Amino acid sequence: MPNYQPIAVIAARLQIDTEMLLDFHRKGWIQAVTKNGAVFLSADQHYRAKYILHLSQTKHLSDEQIQLVLSIQRPPYSAAEVDEILKQHALPPRPKRADA
Repeated sequence: MPNYQPIAVIAARLQIDTEMLLDFHRKGWIQAVTKNGAVFLSADQHYRAKYILHLSQTKHLSDEQIQLVLSIQRPPYSAAEVDEILKQHALPPRPKRADA
């Protein structure tokens, strides 16, 4: 399948486990394709997953906040717009964790 890679390969590139990508898929944040029992992601979904990780790990957004941002933004994504999106839609950024 052109421009598609196994989910395990993408997980390794993102330095996360496959289960996290499958969780993103279950939440409707990324789209995956299953063929012969194997799960694949396209290049644009790899990019989207990388952005979701940034929102979660760097910006410390909740699932609800990530859902909101993804529902409004279209590629190319801009982390610089996230605080404004949250402000306009009355979802305040989560406070930074002490262990972060």
